[in-house]
Amino acid sequence: MHAHTTASDGMVTAAELVTAAAAIGLSVICITDHDTIPSIDQARETGARLGVEVVAGEEVTTSLPLGIHVVGLFLERPVRMGMSLEDTVDAIHDHGGLVILAHPFMPTLFASVSPRRALRLIDRRSVDGIELRHTQWLTPRGRDQLDRFYAGNRERVGAALGAGDSHFGTRDLGRLVTTFPGRTAADLRHAIEERSTAPLRGVQPAPPTLGMRLAQQRRALLWLPGERRAGRVGRGVGPRRDGEARAASAAGGAGPRG
Repeated sequence: MHAHTTASDGMVTAAELVTAAAAIGLSVICITDHDTIPSIDQARETGARLGVEVVAGEEVTTSLPLGIHVVGLFLERPVRMGMSLEDTVDAIHDHGGLVILAHPFMPTLFASVSPRRALRLIDRRSVDGIELRHTQWLTPRGRDQLDRFYAGNRERVGAALGAGDSHFGTRDLGRLVTTFPGRTAADLRHAIEERSTAPLRGVQPAPPTLGMRLAQQRRALLWLPGERRAGRVGRGVGPRRDGEARAASAAGGAGPRG
């Protein structure tokens, strides 16, 4: 549900990621690079040969200082980084995507939505799913808080998902996965919309070496911010406002809501 490539801070190409997915028996993989949607034509060609469908997604960084991350799935165009959380949700929906709350309730001041902020969001907007099980660090109290939040707000936070947040391909892919009825990307989307998904603990691959982890951190903390400053990462569409939506509708091009 949540995997990165060398288009952002991942350490494998999209085609290598798909090959790794096939090796552990996944039928669908969602490529969700930070603030960009790279060309995945080669990945889809590889997937067609190996029996893995590829979903285009994006892990969008919202406005600072919190920079909460939101995953958009089934996107055709990148969503602009740096918007408010609500505008980010609107933009994903306006352009046909599904909104997933990424690795919630981490004990950090950056990237992860807090319980209070999540409640404010679902009071104002609809979301399609939540990474109920994820591989980012949570305290036991945080895990319990996440379970209680989901139990109390199930109708407003959508599907329960498992997400491995892979950055190393064969070294970390598939630790947590999402099960759903069917095998195709279309089946996955339908299952998220119908809330018939479930998180599942997957494989336990040999972990990345210390050298690999350090290289990935350099990429995340040095290279990727440089790409953002240069404008090569982070540009994309925002939410449609009323006038834009009316014009698109008149032209026959208004996108569906997720």
